[in-house]
Amino acid sequence: MLEDLNRGHQATFRSALANQLARPTRESLFPPDATKQMRKFTSGEAAALLGVNDSYLRKLHLDGKGPSPETTAGNRRLYSVQDLHDLRQLLEKTARKPGDYLPGRREGDHLQIIGVMNFKGGSGKTTTAAHLAQRLALTGYRVLAIDLDPQASMTALHGVQPEFDLPDGGTLYDAIRYDDPAPIQAVIRKTYIPGLDLIPGNLELMEFEHETPRALAQGNAGLFFFRVREALAQVDADYDVVVIDCPPQLGFLTMSALSAATGVLVTIHPEMLDVMSMSQFLRMTADPDGRDRRQAAPTCRMTGCATC
Repeated sequence: MLEDLNRGHQATFRSALANQLARPTRESLFPPDATKQMRKFTSGEAAALLGVNDSYLRKLHLDGKGPSPETTAGNRRLYSVQDLHDLRQLLEKTARKPGDYLPGRREGDHLQIIGVMNFKGGSGKTTTAAHLAQRLALTGYRVLAIDLDPQASMTALHGVQPEFDLPDGGTLYDAIRYDDPAPIQAVIRKTYIPGLDLIPGNLELMEFEHETPRALAQGNAGLFFFRVREALAQVDADYDVVVIDCPPQLGFLTMSALSAATGVLVTIHPEMLDVMSMSQFLRMTADPDGRDRRQAAPTCRMTGCATC
């Protein structure tokens, strides 16, 4: 009885300490009315992202076509990310061929799902996944970023604080759980970049790791590694690319993401220990005796390795 009482006191203390540490950080970095915003781009940066000359952007502005950029005291033009999105729509209407400015899917193209993963943490995986998703969105693709890592670092990078903004779920777990899964549309939220949507993550994702062995033992799991793929099928027509930030382990979440992926990007530091870790990761995913793994990802291919 004393042990139970002490255990209860310890749990209460841990919870109070976590709240005490998190609240000042949240209030100082993210006030209640704060929203994350993308900085504005110079005319040269905007022209490079759109694939046109700076002089052509100036001509569009002088002719009154497209959005009006902000003009500084030094007569420099600054374009918001929404301006870039609107300019792409305008330029695509007069493009020589479809896709010059909106390089999305065409008829017959499949949804591309890129899993950014590694067996080892601290390899720049989350940073790579976030920058890849943002870059693709800025160049005109419709992108869905999925934070499948319970640490939820990519979620925080997009202005969502898991401890405060996701008190009642709202992660991919809601759409892949075994008991009454929700539609994946219910957990997708907009970001501050047009064309980039986010499915955030938090510690609730660990429930999938705990529930899958139980479901397998009871014979209720089915092909568990297809659950992410089946959830993404609900929004297949809405996006060009899906970027998944996977946990730094080869667990059930990573295996399910690997099944859904059409390509895998592995991030490593150019050091011997990291190369050895990547080698183990690739060996496990391509184990000749791992029939379930071959069945789980029959169309997945190695997209590349990124050194960070």
